[in-house]
Amino acid sequence: MDDFPLKKETNESNLIPFWPYDWFLNLLIYSNIWVAMAIASLGIFTQRTLEFESNWQPIALIFAAALIPYNLDRIFDSYVQIIPDNKAQLFFRRPQVWGLLLAAISATIVLLYIAPSRVRYVSCAGIIPLLYGIPLLPWEGNSGLRWYRLKDIPGSKAWIVGSILTYAVIILPLAYAGAKFDSQVALVTLFMFVFIVTNSHTFDIRDLESDREKGVITVPIILGIKGTKILLATMNILMLLIIVGAWLTHTLAFHPEMIVAVGVNLGYVWAVSLNTPRLVYSIWIEACLSIPLLVDWAIAITTQ
Repeated sequence: MDDFPLKKETNESNLIPFWPYDWFLNLLIYSNIWVAMAIASLGIFTQRTLEFESNWQPIALIFAAALIPYNLDRIFDSYVQIIPDNKAQLFFRRPQVWGLLLAAISATIVLLYIAPSRVRYVSCAGIIPLLYGIPLLPWEGNSGLRWYRLKDIPGSKAWIVGSILTYAVIILPLAYAGAKFDSQVALVTLFMFVFIVTNSHTFDIRDLESDREKGVITVPIILGIKGTKILLATMNILMLLIIVGAWLTHTLAFHPEMIVAVGVNLGYVWAVSLNTPRLVYSIWIEACLSIPLLVDWAIAITTQ
């Protein structure tokens, strides 16, 4: 018997994709391919912003590597911290997800094997996202011994996710290009970190009740939803002011897509609530991670 049985109204036939929308959910959303593509787009944006030569290998590595911790975390969540979306909960109990995980791991191994040695070196940090959702830390409490995950550290969940993703989308293109970490890279890293962390904290608003029930203390639980929104808005405005200062001093080339990205961040941060449907997060807010690249492409096309 499962530790966390599914609700009675949920059955496996719900996952059979009769309509295009069902295909979309199962093939892209629940599989985390959608979010992995969005994250990989930030790697392309890094290449374009820092004027690196176009290279598919870091983008493919970011995409494949992103699938591993996202799916591992959701698999463990389906047993440790039940997923409120019944279809998603059932999806991660199915054996097919292990095939996707194996494919992602295989692709990552191949890409690392053919990569320059400096890429393999910086990729050692990839062990952190692999451990993110796995119960590894024993702690003796009033109710006995309990095993904690990295994301169970109070207030750390979104910061860890944001830091890992920022590292990947900046350092991997940098390593493949053989470039040095200079002031321009630091400014783009600042933009990426705030942009990604804002997205991650917004998902903690979505997961507030399930996190509270499981004892995972996130920023929305500590500050409340309104306090979290104020924190994220302040971070985005301060980051944009620093970027504008860099533009004015010619430390960094002007990139209007950063302004658009901050505007989008502020828009959805203030729009979401506990009543926002989960699929709005999984489809539209995840897709917002692609905004910098989409705007960059749009500008490039219109100015040709």
